[in-house]
Amino acid sequence: MYYSIEIIRLTAVILITFTHIRHTFESGFMYVFLEQVPLYGTLILSIISGFLYAEVTARKPDLLRKKVRSLLIPFLIANLLVLIPALIFQQFGIDVLNRLEFGLELISTGLLSFDGPPINPPTYFIRDIFIIFVMIETIRTRNIYLFLGVLTFAFFGELLLRYDILVLFILGVFYSRNSDFIRSRKGIISLSLITIGILLFYFESSVNRHVFSLALFILLIDWKVNFMNVGGYSYTLHLYHSPIIVVSYPLVVHYFDNPYVMVFLQVGVAYTLCYIGYQMIQKLNLRFMIGGR
Repeated sequence: MYYSIEIIRLTAVILITFTHIRHTFESGFMYVFLEQVPLYGTLILSIISGFLYAEVTARKPDLLRKKVRSLLIPFLIANLLVLIPALIFQQFGIDVLNRLEFGLELISTGLLSFDGPPINPPTYFIRDIFIIFVMIETIRTRNIYLFLGVLTFAFFGELLLRYDILVLFILGVFYSRNSDFIRSRKGIISLSLITIGILLFYFESSVNRHVFSLALFILLIDWKVNFMNVGGYSYTLHLYHSPIIVVSYPLVVHYFDNPYVMVFLQVGVAYTLCYIGYQMIQKLNLRFMIGGR
């Protein structure tokens, strides 16, 4: 087992949680830490997804059925658990929908993410990764029904919300397929990527984050370390941290006005409640909510 992946994946999800923290920092270290550094989370997860597909999943039968269980069902549950309370609040005149309109859009976009981020925004990554696996299975099996489904998404909605996820997924696959060659020249390749990233940074190119993410993955993937399997908790945190932060923020801001305390409490509440939720899922045998993890 790649315990290094468990650490990298947990770190990436923790970074993603920072993107949903509300704060008042407009410059300095905290602004960079809360606004710039978290952008690497999704990029790193994309590379890991491609790498694990090539290392493990590609050799298993019934790929799509497994991905429905591990990706699509948790995605739908995580958004339903936000959508249903939002509809209830709407009946009492409390609008918590923000960017979504009350109506068909709640299903097409809010739940199914047909043409935009769902009502539980961080789960868009899971949506895109599932679509990538559908595309892989369509090519592999030449299934006409899957092809029509992909074509429908592409024509009437958005096939992928972020195409850089697909690019980084492919790079993760490429690393797995050429790992012996890359590992033998890890230092040179990593240094080259870091140098390219720095050069792109000075040209203010957003590509530099992708280059740095790939370099970081190459440097850490073979890290020999003893750790634990935190995949279930990482997934729970990814799925549910955003609604927890949204609900807890009014309470935090009501009782505290120190910007550092507000940030600490938001992430602390999210991490703690997600851990409690993960433990309950395990004890009540509700692991289908997190893909059987």
